[in-house]
Amino acid sequence: MSSHKVVISKNDLENIRRLSDEVFKEIGSENYKQKLVYNLLNIVRSGDQEKFLWNILRALNSRKDNDSAKKLIGEINKLYAFKISGKNFEKLAYTIIMGIMSSQPKSGGD
Repeated sequence: MSSHKVVISKNDLENIRRLSDEVFKEIGSENYKQKLVYNLLNIVRSGDQEKFLWNILRALNSRKDNDSAKKLIGEINKLYAFKISGKNFEKLAYTIIMGIMSSQPKSGGD
């Protein structure tokens, strides 16, 4: 049985962070984002990749018509096609979380 080692490049992480920032500018209030980040951090600490993915996809589902959301889902899908190692999972998860935390609503938004 062969196993594939998934390597997450610096470019992958930069792209995912940028896309996370773009998408979450338009998703929910600051309070919603704070709760989401808190929950995601707890999930990362427990190492539950499936629960992390489920929560991210649930949040992105409301913006599935957005091009940046589609691209972010595609990038995540590329990496989750294979079970990623603990350190790579943490890198991916923290990159998404930092993108959410840095997102600022567009002017005139909530």
